[in-house]
Amino acid sequence: MNALSLELSFLAMGGYNICMCDGLVMLYEPNLRSPALVAGFGGWPNAGEVSSWVITFLIQNLGGARFAEIRPESFFDLIQQRPMVSIEGGRVRSVQFPCGAFYAAGPVPGSSRDLVLFLGQEPHLLWPRFSELFLKVVQRLGITEVLTVGGLYDNIPHTVEPRVSGITNDDQRLERFSELRIRPAQYEGPMSIHTHLLVEAESIGLPATSIWGHVPYYIQSNNAKTSLAILERLQSLLGVRLDLREVRRASEILDEEVERIVQDKPELRQYIQNLEKEYFADENLPFSAQRPIRRVPTPGEKVIHIDPFLRKG
Repeated sequence: MNALSLELSFLAMGGYNICMCDGLVMLYEPNLRSPALVAGFGGWPNAGEVSSWVITFLIQNLGGARFAEIRPESFFDLIQQRPMVSIEGGRVRSVQFPCGAFYAAGPVPGSSRDLVLFLGQEPHLLWPRFSELFLKVVQRLGITEVLTVGGLYDNIPHTVEPRVSGITNDDQRLERFSELRIRPAQYEGPMSIHTHLLVEAESIGLPATSIWGHVPYYIQSNNAKTSLAILERLQSLLGVRLDLREVRRASEILDEEVERIVQDKPELRQYIQNLEKEYFADENLPFSAQRPIRRVPTPGEKVIHIDPFLRKG
């Protein structure tokens, strides 16, 4: 699957009726049936590229058409995340700034509702204003539910089904977490834009849920296996059918490559076996007693990364 660039460009304005409003640019207003919105962000909440990979997959496989953008001027530190330039033959061909774009997808197979998809970078600045613009689109289109997806690194092995955790402001969604194998999150620490959007959505009475795929620390690259786990749960949450054969094959290839490397690395194999023991001990506990999510290793904790071995293979 070709990756969709997170460095989304400024709008090509020719041929569109454009409405600009304080940083929000509407190319056109799609006609949608009881739509839900699914959003993903690059940056800090994108471990294993899960968040951006999942939304890219949905855009490409559901035929998403871009209809709106949030402009970058107020929300990004362009020193921290520089704009991208393409230069050919001594001439500047294009300049791209980080921003976020909305896509309309429908009709969706197996569903009586359409989807709106959002893909962008997590903003560096002015989260309340960003959320206001984001939810302005949601309200204008009559979106009935917001789901965000993210990825986080965790001390879990690659040999088990990826762990998925979630938070929600909706009691009905929370009741389905157990059925969908979504672990109610327990966490204290820095938050992502996902959580801020969920809180702001609740303030206007809009159901919102955020689900997170847990990625093994030692595989810090595109993780198709965790992305597959998120897509499978999105199917159930949204009541849609997705062709996941491509993703399943990518997941199998990742497992095969990791196993090939582990066979010849006794230290790495022992490390993974220790993670398996911790994982199963934790999974057998009631939710209230399970280990809270940790986004970073504890001081002095040994973490082995296999990405250099994957690149050599």
